[in-house]
Amino acid sequence: MTIQYEAAGILRRGCALILDFIMMILYSYIIFFSSFHSDIGYYSLPPTLRNIIFFIVLLPVLCYHFLFETLMGGRTPGKIIAGTRVTNLDGSTAGITSYFLRWLLLPIDLFPSGIGIGGLFIAFSKNHQRIGDLAAGTIVVRNAKPPQLNLDTDFREFSDDYRPTFSRVELLTDGQVRFISNMLYDPRNKRAITASIQGLSIKVKGLLKTESALDDRTFLETIVRDYNYYAWHGM
Repeated sequence: MTIQYEAAGILRRGCALILDFIMMILYSYIIFFSSFHSDIGYYSLPPTLRNIIFFIVLLPVLCYHFLFETLMGGRTPGKIIAGTRVTNLDGSTAGITSYFLRWLLLPIDLFPSGIGIGGLFIAFSKNHQRIGDLAAGTIVVRNAKPPQLNLDTDFREFSDDYRPTFSRVELLTDGQVRFISNMLYDPRNKRAITASIQGLSIKVKGLLKTESALDDRTFLETIVRDYNYYAWHGM
């Protein structure tokens, strides 16, 4: 069973893309008009050296989405403002290969008019995925903000005699554990969430290759608490 966050729609994704393009334009303006047109001797350099410098300076613009998504866990400045991020379909953190595929296929998604083919896929595909998402196995989601959960307190208060139950939780990523936490406190339809928690419990047991007599919710709560215990103690 695949459990997902709420997929971001075309308007929210379009807003993030426009904001990112504004960032790229501002960067280009500052670099090329403020620096290269000042008295730093750029145009006095040999043509080959000028081309090399031009390419190096332009590289952050060319690789903008790949660099930011890799360094910021699936987010760019535009996505942060728009409240979206890139994850795997199960809500876990995507890898560098996934970010690279999304970036590599971005020109195709933008062809021919900026929103082009990718916009059609986002508007009409089940999970609002563009071609790059389909190739990378990713989805752009809205940031979940479950009101009942506070990781800094709810799952990081340990008694002196607390002993973790599941030592293999270190196999999980931060993104996967946060997804579990968000699902446990999801304010949506209770029946739907109960079914999702059951499926998520089965999936986590499979990932950790473990069994438990605990009910599904208690099992997942224990997983989150154990993970944070190890993280809190630097283990």
